[in-house]
Amino acid sequence: MIALLLTLLFAQTPETQKPETTATTETGKEHGLGEEVITGQVKIKIDDAKLYFTPRLDPFSPVNDLLVPETYVFDQALYRSVDSITIPHHFIHSSFLRVPVDKDLIYGDIIVFLPSFENRVATWELVVSNSLGKTVRRIVRKGQPPAAITWDGRTDNGDVITTGEIYSFTFNAYDAQGNQTRTPIMPQRINGMVYHKDNEWTVSIAADQLFTPGTAQLLQDAGHRLDEAANIAKQKFKKEIVVYVYTEQERLSTERCNIIQKELKNRMVLPGEALKVAPRFIPGLQPKFSKVEIHIL
Repeated sequence: MIALLLTLLFAQTPETQKPETTATTETGKEHGLGEEVITGQVKIKIDDAKLYFTPRLDPFSPVNDLLVPETYVFDQALYRSVDSITIPHHFIHSSFLRVPVDKDLIYGDIIVFLPSFENRVATWELVVSNSLGKTVRRIVRKGQPPAAITWDGRTDNGDVITTGEIYSFTFNAYDAQGNQTRTPIMPQRINGMVYHKDNEWTVSIAADQLFTPGTAQLLQDAGHRLDEAANIAKQKFKKEIVVYVYTEQERLSTERCNIIQKELKNRMVLPGEALKVAPRFIPGLQPKFSKVEIHIL
């Protein structure tokens, strides 16, 4: 009886069921109960700041580089070491080896005169005179003068003027009736100049711009002029450089030649025997006409 009762009780007890812990969404995917499912689409616009800059490119920079000289300052010994270490002795032409200096030498035209006249000019002339009042160059033309009148530093015979001399300039203009308008121009002393003739370049410097008068002692600021002379020699050198020194004394000319030779050797690297000196003494030569000429061939 007892056994029958237990059997009936077990038969009436439902099978244990596990709690349902999952659910199915409309999409057919299951997810855990207690989780919130959010569906939908939203358009989002991202406004990030974009980096923008204007390239620093000047299309005129190549031209500006030619018109505006560089002002780099190099160590005084740099150009010597560069010359001697990296440049073959027969090729000292690189403009990179130039020493930046203040130019004391005149290149090309000695004077540029800008005339301006309201009345019509029939003829005009530019007269150049030395310190003795002697005319060394006369330029005469007909018609209205150009906007700029230049003088190349040569006499009527084609010779180059002497450094150390003072030159005066007078501009005369005449109208159709012969009335004259005279315009004096400030006198100018030519301390140094660079000129070219045939296949030879010449650097001519008045001696008092390099040496203490009557001695072979260099002036304190002579180095700038010698630097510029060496720069030109580096650019124009082909086979040799000859230094001529003009004074009224043989001994003084020789001593100054030796000084200039030493100074140029410190500034340039040249093949052996390429740098020569030639003392020139002229008895009675005025001190203002003493000069140093560096001939570059």
